Amino acid sequence: MDDVVAVEVRLENQERRYFMTWGRIQHAVDPRPLAELILRHASMFHLGGQPTAAEVCPTLQAARDAPYFFEALISFGRQTVPDGPDYASWRAGRAEAMARGEEIFYLGQGPGGPNPPCR
Repeated sequence: MDDVVAVEVRLENQERRYFMTWGRIQHAVDPRPLAELILRHASMFHLGGQPTAAEVCPTLQAARDAPYFFEALISFGRQTVPDGPDYASWRAGRAEAMARGEEIFYLGQGPGGPNPPCR
């Protein structure tokens, strides 16, 4: 189940921020293309620092304490991921949108300090 994933972005001050987005879109197995895409777009959001690295988290649970985690989860959960012959077209549409910086949900900065690590 990697339809929706959490991505941890580390800032130059070592704080962490989290994003939620579609998984297995850029590559069916390798998470690096998605991490690179999120890192390219991370500066579009008010992170409170300069992003330096990104990593796809092994589970959504890694980002559960981020402020907008549940709002993002509900937003993605409302959408239907087609299967069969319609999946390829849906996946291509998501890939194009993500390349433009869309379909990426910033989960916000946790109150009172840095977010916990992805692992």
